[in-house]
Amino acid sequence: MWKHIPKAFQRNWKAVVRVIANKAPEWALLGTFLTLTIGALIFPLWQHEFAAPQYEHGLSAALSIGTGGLTSLVFYYVMTERVERRRRRLLRDGLKSTYSEAKRNIAFAVVHASQKGGRKDLQADSATVDLALTIEGFRAMFEDGSQADEGFYAFQNEMSYRTPEYEEIVFNLKIISRALERIVDSHRLDDVQTYNFFVRSSAFIARIERYGAGYDESKPLCSLIWEMFAGWNFIDGKLGYDPIERAISRL
Repeated sequence: MWKHIPKAFQRNWKAVVRVIANKAPEWALLGTFLTLTIGALIFPLWQHEFAAPQYEHGLSAALSIGTGGLTSLVFYYVMTERVERRRRRLLRDGLKSTYSEAKRNIAFAVVHASQKGGRKDLQADSATVDLALTIEGFRAMFEDGSQADEGFYAFQNEMSYRTPEYEEIVFNLKIISRALERIVDSHRLDDVQTYNFFVRSSAFIARIERYGAGYDESKPLCSLIWEMFAGWNFIDGKLGYDPIERAISRL
């Protein structure tokens, strides 16, 4: 039955379950302190025998422990959880901004390289780059073509040499890699899948840098560009989204 539930709902539900599971001790303490506080206040009103003097010290102690514990939890949440959440949001927004800027620079370089490779139908302007930054727009620009100066082939052929466009793409990929590494090193990833994806992506970019330019050597670079912009890879086929961008949005 689970497979028939929309994937977006699955991700949100799993995230909620993960947060609850990670905070199980805090939830247990909250329940204990609430029980003590409410019990100490309600029992004397509900069962009159608890209003007797012999229960006064016990109820007073339970009320003190309950209210003191609740105060401590509130203080813990304000001083720890809110600060940690703010740090996580800053890291996510910073990574998102860095990735968007680097991806846009790569898109410019891809268009320029394609023009050098023989594409006469592309203009290196903001409108073209904005369109290339969408999955549908990029596929429309580069999916068709069977000749060396058509489609994505024009770009691929230019990656056989250390052209300025090649250097620009590798430079921005290194920026993305460093940003992913900083997130991993921050120890603020509680999702194993996202952690592993960031580590693999950073390692793959390092491999691209090590291979350098060349007809065969640049194939990993071209496959990564196609995956980022066209939302497709050889393992999963058509994704319909940029997997790095999707992973960042889940932080």
